[in-house]
Amino acid sequence: MHSIFKLPNEVILHILKNLSNEKTTELIVYYKNIESASPILILLYQRLFGGILLISNGAPRVDFTGDYGLTVGAFEDKILNDCSFENKVFQRVRPNLIEFKFTRQTADYQQFISDLNGLHHLLGSNDSRICQYFEHAQHINIHIDAHLVFIENPDSLNSIIIKLLLELSRHNLTKKISKFTIKSSEIGSLYVAHWSKLFQYFSSLSTLDLSENLIRSNHEHFLDVWGMSKKFPSTLTTLNMNNNMLTYISKDFIYNLPPSLEVLLMNQNDVEIIEPCDLSKPLPKLKNWSLNYTKLCVLSPTMFNNCGKDFVLQIKSTYLPESDLDKLQAIAKHRGFQIFV
Repeated sequence: MHSIFKLPNEVILHILKNLSNEKTTELIVYYKNIESASPILILLYQRLFGGILLISNGAPRVDFTGDYGLTVGAFEDKILNDCSFENKVFQRVRPNLIEFKFTRQTADYQQFISDLNGLHHLLGSNDSRICQYFEHAQHINIHIDAHLVFIENPDSLNSIIIKLLLELSRHNLTKKISKFTIKSSEIGSLYVAHWSKLFQYFSSLSTLDLSENLIRSNHEHFLDVWGMSKKFPSTLTTLNMNNNMLTYISKDFIYNLPPSLEVLLMNQNDVEIIEPCDLSKPLPKLKNWSLNYTKLCVLSPTMFNNCGKDFVLQIKSTYLPESDLDKLQAIAKHRGFQIFV
């Protein structure tokens, strides 16, 4: 192992990428005790810090892989405290991907609110060292899972999530965020007409997960709140709105989705009616539309007359009449696409 450190640095880093995180950490511990090994340590730290950085609120509900993990507080210490050799290297190395993973533990929403406030403070920081670190990151993913199950006072939790969304929408990070998840909250009951417009500012967003947020078709005096204007950037390819409370899909809703969309997930909603239109016109790249376990009973089969061979329609366990299902099957056979009933 020692002999590889005689090779050029770019070759060494390429080799070190094949090491596990555990082995890399083990080598760091070993070389820390050797006074003359700082050049080797720098390369090992570059391997660890230059991959996927996970910034989380502690033990997540779902396991996430990363090369190096920190809480918000530990991250700030790494950036603002340049006393140690390790921290100095951390501040210079930019990760390929930063993943913010914040998941509420089942019995503790107060701590989760505190953790989200810490994230909000971090994103709003004017410290040049923090700003420069984020500015040079290549890609960023955001994952917020409120894991909400009838808690005592959810409004404060929903408010901080919306505040975070607002902060991110006007932050320099928007052009770096490719995947964004906000799930299992009740933000569908607060200010929907306003926060739903913020996603259009995320100019690199490819995947958006808004599942389990009590999202409705109408909100307060706004009828068809999701169809009243364009909500999403032209880069979006996957939209997940599973497990919400949508009751109908209007033609405006469909036409305001970005033409780039490839996957539209709307399983386990209360959707009863889909307003007819030629689906291929507003969504020419759509490959998968999932409406499983909905209350769907009104759907015009002619919507799919021009869908391509790579299209998949999933309508398991709906209330569509047999006559419409037969027409859909006939169109699918003629056009060469698939239907799962």
